[in-house]
Formats: sequence, structure tokens, C-alpha cells
Amino acid sequence: MDGEGPPELVTSNSCRNDKKLVAFIIERRMRLIEVVMPMVMFFSNVKENFRALWFYNNHESNIPPNSSRPMTMAYRKRRHQERLNMLIAYSTPGSQLNVGGYLKRAHISFFNKEDFYCLYNIYHAKKANLIFVESSASVPRLYNSALVRGSGFVNPYPLKERLVVSCFSLVECRDSTNYGRHLNARQNLARGDTALREMPFVSLLIKDLWMRCHHCLIYAPLVLIPCQYCSLALFCSDTCRNRAHEEYHSMECAIMPILLAQCTPIQFLALRLTIRVYKMFPGTSDALDAYIRKLSEDIKANEYSTPSAKPDYRKIYRLATNRKHLSRKTLTSDGLRAVSLARMLVREHGLPNSFVELLAELTVRHLHILRSNALVLHCSVDEPSKDEYSSSSVPYALVLVTTGSMFNHSCDANVEYSLSPDGAIMFVANRYIPRGTQMLINYRIDPTDTRYAFECYCEKCTTKRILDQPSTLTEVRERL
Repeated sequence: MDGEGPPELVTSNSCRNDKKLVAFIIERRMRLIEVVMPMVMFFSNVKENFRALWFYNNHESNIPPNSSRPMTMAYRKRRHQERLNMLIAYSTPGSQLNVGGYLKRAHISFFNKEDFYCLYNIYHAKKANLIFVESSASVPRLYNSALVRGSGFVNPYPLKERLVVSCFSLVECRDSTNYGRHLNARQNLARGDTALREMPFVSLLIKDLWMRCHHCLIYAPLVLIPCQYCSLALFCSDTCRNRAHEEYHSMECAIMPILLAQCTPIQFLALRLTIRVYKMFPGTSDALDAYIRKLSEDIKANEYSTPSAKPDYRKIYRLATNRKHLSRKTLTSDGLRAVSLARMLVREHGLPNSFVELLAELTVRHLHILRSNALVLHCSVDEPSKDEYSSSSVPYALVLVTTGSMFNHSCDANVEYSLSPDGAIMFVANRYIPRGTQMLINYRIDPTDTRYAFECYCEKCTTKRILDQPSTLTEVRERL
């Protein structure tokens, strides 16, 4: 008689605790059954000229036509820039094809009168292969023309000295029975006033992968430089590339094809957050485990009033998870995914097996935190560089902030948020807000989603609930 197989669902006693959930899954040898998706081949991170040429020549044919939106000249230009960035990312570093991609972008920048970007691309072309650039007769003319017409910088390096932006807050976090933790205006705010400015603790691009910086998320198609080791991450400067590498990318670089093809954006972001925490305590698992156990103490509401100048993981760890509203099936699926990701990370980097349970415990908690607190950034379909939220906009990134996570939801919000040019998340009042008034944002989700565990009481949603309810008179007539 065959032995009993692993259970399909965790027991109810093991569901509501991260450590017990992961321990139960590992002890019972529960496995996540996955189907290898063909998209893994598309998200290859191999740097090879043949592959780069294939993407450059065939990427346009992989985009399904949209009959409702004609292919305008601006759309064609964006697709051409995207193909050039893919060519640079996938080509062998220093090869003639790689340098040619930078020089093509330099010509486009010069034609668009973006002289600084033109010089910047020539600068990176020289870094890639100085001999090939100097042997070209057209490059010196292009360089001198851009230098004369431009600002005169010989060695352009955009955002070289960019530091972590100073946080700014005109909000105060309060705790109440009716609203939970929420943010009130610290002073009177006029329309257009910035209420809060905060750098994301962690973020993830979900659109425009070859048109935006993967670290600060800004739209900069003419200056992106690829990761030195993979083809799936591009950055607006060496500063962003180095920071991403130090914070998380060095550990996710080799497994990015799998993460992009097999994981949802929330799962990918949860693992990235786990890597950031691991990077704080590299080495043995004892130091990380001791740090995590100290985070069980609650944080007072007023500590969320002002964002920390330096990343403070304590505030992230204590964000709401709404785990009690999740079903056993969802919790089991999250636990299995977290264990699978932790094992892949340990196997890829040769970490001790003692890290599997701890990294999985963190990942499953991050999954629940992100589902309830991650903000979605939207941009215009016709102008991707323009941040806006409307019926025609599309999501392009997920971000997690600390103080900004304390905003409650309303479909009729008095605060709007967007990405600033330096990568900070700006929360701006869209109307006059008196001092002490609760500040609300639109979560940009379906407010009936049970994982958020709230009902929206704005006029629009309240009216809809009343209209959807059957009237007493109708019920009486039906009974008669």
C-alpha cells in the first residue's frame, strides 16, 4: 500500500503564523507544482549578438496590433527606442553591435535637440569600445556639434551626485477605532500643496521594462544602460545601477528570467524585499533570525508621521497583513510559493540550508504586506512619460512606502500620488484640506476586494450599495 501523500492544505492552526506555516510546509514536504512557461525563453538574460539582432528585428512583430489605437508617429518612435535599448542590453558588451546601439541613440538625441543625452551616449560608447568609436569619422563631428550647441560638459554623467532625497511630511499618523491607523493634515493645505514626499523602500517595474530605469522608475529611454551581467535590467545612470546591485539585484540577476515568467509582480516584489533584508545581515542566519524576532514589538502610530531619512525595515515589517481575511487555500499557496522562492535563492547562491526556512518566512509575510500596502503607479497610454491615473491610463510599477501606506482609501480622494523626476513618491492635495482632516488616496483597486478588509464610504460607493440593494416595496410585491 502506498504511503499517504503530502496534504493539500495546511491545518488551520498553522495558517496564521509565518514561522508555523513555513515549518509545516517544509516538514510535510509539500511541493509547489509548476508548469514551465515558454516566456522563460523570451526573458533570457544571455548577452549574445545573434539574440540581440533577433530581438531588434522581430520585437515589433511580437506586439499585437491594437485596432482602437492607431500606430501614430510617436508610437513608432517609442517602439524604435525600445528596440534600440533591447539591442544594447542583449548585445555582447564592447562589440561593434553594442557600440552601434549607443551611437544610434546619440544620433536620435541630437536630432531631438537633446545634446546632453547625445554626449552621454557617446560617452558610454567610448567606455564600451574606445578604439571603434575613435575610428569612426562621423562621431567626432557629432560630438563637437552637440558640445557647441549644448551645455559644454565634456564627460556627461546624469544624476551622478544624486543622493537620497530628503523626506518631507505635513501629515500626522493617528490611531482610532473607526479608521485604524490613518493620516491627518498637520496644517491647512491648499490645492497643489505637497503633503508627503517619500522614497520607496522597494519597487518593481511591471511595464516599459526597456524604457524606464529599474531602480528609480523614471522614464528615460535615451540614457538607459544595462546591467553588466544580465539583459533584463536597465538603469538611468551608474548611480542607480550600483545602488540596485548593492540592495537586491546582485542576488536576483541570474534568476530574473524565471521570476518574470513564473511569478506574479507581487511575488517578485516580495522576494526582492526579502533580498533587501538579507543584505542587511549577510553571513549566518543567526544574526538575521535574532533581528527578525526583535521586530515583534508594535510601533507607535506617531512614528509613521515622518518618513525615515534612511530605510527603516521595522516600519515595513509592522505594516498590516490582513492575513485573517485570507482563506486556507490562499495561505497554503503563498507558503508554497515562498518556500519555492527561498529554495531557489539558496540553491543559486550556495547559501546554507538553514536560510531556507527563514527566507521563506520573510517572503510569505512580505507577500501579505505587499498585497495590502503596495501602491500602483499609472501612466498615460499615449504619453508614457506622463504620470496620471484615469480611465485610459495603464499601471507600470509597484512601490512600497512606509508613511504613505498609512493613507486610507476613498474613490473620492483628497490626495493624489505620483512619481517625481528624482524617483520619490509625491502625495499632493487635490483640494483644500483643513488642518486635522483625514487625508485619503485612491488605492486604484476594486474596493470590494476582500484582501483590503474595508468598505469605501465615499458618496459614489455608498450610493451604489444603496441602489444595488432590493427595496422593501419590491420584496413585498414579489411575495404577493
